[in-house]
Amino acid sequence: MKIIAVIPARYQSTRLANKPLIQINNKPLVQLTYEAVVGTNLFDSIYITTDAKKIQTISADFGARCILTSTKNRNGTERCVELIKKTNGSISDNDIVVNIQCDEPFIKKKHIKKLINLFKEDIIGTLITPLKKSEIKDTSIVKTIINKDLQAIDFARTNTNWKGKQKLFKHIGVYAYTKKTLLKLKELTVTKRELTESLEQLRWLEHNYNIKCAVINESLISINTKNDLKKVLKNN
Repeated sequence: MKIIAVIPARYQSTRLANKPLIQINNKPLVQLTYEAVVGTNLFDSIYITTDAKKIQTISADFGARCILTSTKNRNGTERCVELIKKTNGSISDNDIVVNIQCDEPFIKKKHIKKLINLFKEDIIGTLITPLKKSEIKDTSIVKTIINKDLQAIDFARTNTNWKGKQKLFKHIGVYAYTKKTLLKLKELTVTKRELTESLEQLRWLEHNYNIKCAVINESLISINTKNDLKKVLKNN
């Protein structure tokens, strides 16, 4: 079994223009995330996948393998699927594909190890961390609730309408799945709530897929908005 990292880097980000190429410490964001992934020493192969020739060229400059994919892909998972099809069978059905969004430059080895350790069964895995009170109303932060078995019950950006006293978690934009599962996800019908919240994982839940969560202690900053970028630049 091989472990493959894929970093989807969409050029036309809706919330933060040209996000993968934003400069932080004199490096583009996509390079910082790539270097963080390389630094884990956990992967047999690492790919960047993008819809922009410009990102492909810049990725080659810092030594990454970057595959150009369609501008019609609606999310990172679909970009991962297209990459798999372009690798001509080099990724096997039971190999684990870890989808690390390019806005996660602070991902560390210990986080990825927790995610990979979930794979004692054929599931979808993801990362969560306890949600801060200051983050509850921030729609750029995805909230989730889980059951006692650490399975995700629901995700939301906006007003959750969750009742009771469930503990809220912040979702981290990293997924893991076998190639076999990943290809099945591409065939699922889009759901209304997925479109409302702009969260592809809601489609998986609504089609009865199990999303198992690994809890990390660190509240990683995902760079989705100008405010997120300001926080990072302030601390660097």
